[in-house]
Amino acid sequence: MPPEVTTYRYVRLVLLALLLALAVSVGAETVRIGWQTSLSAYYYTAAGPMLIAVLAAVGVCLIALRGFTDAEDVCLNLSGISAPMVAFVPKPQAGEHPDVHAIVNNALTFLVVLAVGYVVVLVAGLRRRAAGWPSPWGVVGLVSTALAWIVGMAWILADRTSFAAHAHALSAAFTFLPFWGVVVLNTDWGVRVLARGDESRTRFDAAYWAIAVGMAVALVAFVALHGWAYALLGLEVALLALFAVFWVLQTIDLGDVPWLS
Repeated sequence: MPPEVTTYRYVRLVLLALLLALAVSVGAETVRIGWQTSLSAYYYTAAGPMLIAVLAAVGVCLIALRGFTDAEDVCLNLSGISAPMVAFVPKPQAGEHPDVHAIVNNALTFLVVLAVGYVVVLVAGLRRRAAGWPSPWGVVGLVSTALAWIVGMAWILADRTSFAAHAHALSAAFTFLPFWGVVVLNTDWGVRVLARGDESRTRFDAAYWAIAVGMAVALVAFVALHGWAYALLGLEVALLALFAVFWVLQTIDLGDVPWLS
């Protein structure tokens, strides 16, 4: 097996290991001090360092992984650039006072590195434009990433206090929404119609649809139970659990793809 294929598969497995590490850390802290109202609230507990490490590492994995189609790759990248920001900008909690200077330092550092990476991708891509780069979905990814960077940078420079208070929720939304897109894009319909891929995989088509519907149902349940203290925690756990199941199935599904064998 080519080393690049081995590396690809290891990165996929590492992402599952990271989610498991987060579950173990949060679970242990829950046993010790009780349930928090959201996963983000564990930032202020002993599980905080693990939460930050996992979100940052998951972001790297999602960006590094090449999607099965260009459309899936865009969703993975958008989720990947959002996940670390969820970690660097904690959700405000009553009685807690996050260090705004630390938040701004971490967020700005991330945005600077993201900008450098963006330029590298552009330069490398322009050198191979004869190969049809960028694809239509690639353009969507480039534009979306640029817009996200502009919004983040402008927000920090204009009002760092507002950024520290509200960027977490926005980043979380743009982490989970592309997750749902990845699932849909792996259904037979998603590959053929949305992603316009040359191949389709139907072995787990029904399971992919079930997971996508499950994620949507979890969101509806969250809205319906919004007054419940643990509604957000339930939504986050449900989405991560469903995505983990999807990730396992997709890893198996990709086992017989020619360019991954």
